[in-house]
Amino acid sequence: MALFGSGRDASLIRHINRELVVEIIDTEIEFYKLVLDSTRENLYGESDKKSYYQPIKIPGIVQKDEKTMISDDYGLDSTRTGIFAFPRDYLLENTIIIEEGDILSWDNEYYEIDKADHGQYWRGTNPSTDLGRISQERGEFGFQVSIVVEAHVTRRNKLNLVEVRKGGSPNQEYQLPKNL
Repeated sequence: MALFGSGRDASLIRHINRELVVEIIDTEIEFYKLVLDSTRENLYGESDKKSYYQPIKIPGIVQKDEKTMISDDYGLDSTRTGIFAFPRDYLLENTIIIEEGDILSWDNEYYEIDKADHGQYWRGTNPSTDLGRISQERGEFGFQVSIVVEAHVTRRNKLNLVEVRKGGSPNQEYQLPKNL
């Protein structure tokens, strides 16, 4: 029988994890859920115009990578990836399901989710598949700590979430600054 990792120990870790991520670190990430019913696909299962629900804010931890520059026939472009971690208990309480294709907004950038990993366990044990949990003497061991997401920065104009191009009103007059 393991010394640490029982349900009581897992409860302590859950409490510390929630307090650390939600109240102390206090980083909120906007989450846009993809609406599959109103997103029209072409023959290849691709879509030019995707629809998203209104954003909700989720506490999490962010690791943003450095920008990398890419040169191709069209010129110079930049890309960036990021890793986001969300407390699983918070997501369950608020019935939030994170999947590939959803959008995260953080630090004035929009990230499209490439991979959502649901396998980060405390003590390395998934209580729902632990073979020893059937035994009455062991009790419940381990729990799923967080959902870790890998994402890449995507262009704003392809998302249709915010107005990218806007001009002034034709009735509005342009005024020069007074110090010129």
